[in-house]
Amino acid sequence: MFLTCKRFIRSVLVTAVLVNVSLANSYANSADTTKFKPASTELRQFIQSAYSRHPRLMAAEAELEAVKSQYSAATMAIYNPELELDTEKTTIRTSTIGFSQTIDWGDQQGANTKIAKQRLVAAQAGFQQQRQKLIRELLATLINYKNKSRLAELSKQRMKIMKNFYSLAKRKHAAGDLNQVELDLAQLAYSESVLNNARIMAEQVSAEQNYYALYSFQSMGSDISFPELSYAFQNVNLPPNLNAFLLTLPQMRALRANVEASKNTIALREGQSSADPTIALRGGKEDKESLVGFTISIPLNVRNSFTAEIEVARKEYLQAEQLAQQAYRNLQGRIRSQTKHYQLTQHAWQLWQSAGQVSMNRQLKLLNRLWRAGDLSTTDYLVQIKQNLNTQSAGIELHSTLWFSWLAWLDATAQIESWLELKPTSQLGS
Repeated sequence: MFLTCKRFIRSVLVTAVLVNVSLANSYANSADTTKFKPASTELRQFIQSAYSRHPRLMAAEAELEAVKSQYSAATMAIYNPELELDTEKTTIRTSTIGFSQTIDWGDQQGANTKIAKQRLVAAQAGFQQQRQKLIRELLATLINYKNKSRLAELSKQRMKIMKNFYSLAKRKHAAGDLNQVELDLAQLAYSESVLNNARIMAEQVSAEQNYYALYSFQSMGSDISFPELSYAFQNVNLPPNLNAFLLTLPQMRALRANVEASKNTIALREGQSSADPTIALRGGKEDKESLVGFTISIPLNVRNSFTAEIEVARKEYLQAEQLAQQAYRNLQGRIRSQTKHYQLTQHAWQLWQSAGQVSMNRQLKLLNRLWRAGDLSTTDYLVQIKQNLNTQSAGIELHSTLWFSWLAWLDATAQIESWLELKPTSQLGS
């Protein structure tokens, strides 16, 4: 009764897996759920140029080729035949030639082939993940570098405005039109802008260093033409069938392949515990007499039955299954979270754009005129100037946040290559 129930549960689990795989295959073969607004040609070409010759991509390709070679090696036979020659001369001459072959009774070759095949599937999925990670880092580093440069320019402008304001305040104080408290306030505002500029310039230098570290092989020239980071960010939603979509992602393909490899490892350990017989044939002459011999030897697994190794493989298989289930849940949560995060950030960006941007130069001239005329106090002047500058800075940072959120969503859904319409790596050299 217990065995019958166990078989029934196993059949239900197998059926569930087959249904999920069928749904995933049908989902993968269906039309794309997300129709992308294409990235700019300049951005695509810029990333393609850096990506196609990047050392990390070449290293990943070499790693994948190594796994392919391991698969070829795994398809080979476990045992080679042996040839034995023996000659002996005493009062008579004895010469024999023998041929022996150990039989792979437990089909270790078949198990090795299945394991290597699943590891190749996992490596191919891992290669796709490495490509996507590299593309995301290339884009994120470029975006961070450009936006930090914009913040640095704004910081220089802030420091220049505060320096001019402090100089004008000193002249007004000397003329008796400004009291000491207001002069001190102007000096503090200028000092604050200097300190803030030093911090932002340090961040810009760090972003520049990260950029050249990632793009150094491409950016040896003195003149670099950066692509514009303008993009009409589109609305996105969760896939209609999220469960089936998850199974098509490279992360899940790699995990499923590793689970299957662990399952086949059980068969390998069982095969290694089998008693593989060795058959030998001999022939020769002893003086003038012909000799013919046949030998069969079978190992006796009495002192070590190798059941411990089989049990270890079974436990590792159960562990791989549980880790895959947890990874599935984590990935599902990540996609939900990244989708919501992007939707919120995109909405904030749309609100910021719809509010309009006040011309900083125009407002600065107006505030200067009001302050000089005495219609605006020094405190109110500084508050409004800082508000304007902080709004400009917040807009740049929000734009960066939107880009990073977009890249995170593309990475989570494994669609970053589709969005950029990059050529497959097999076509990069053509």
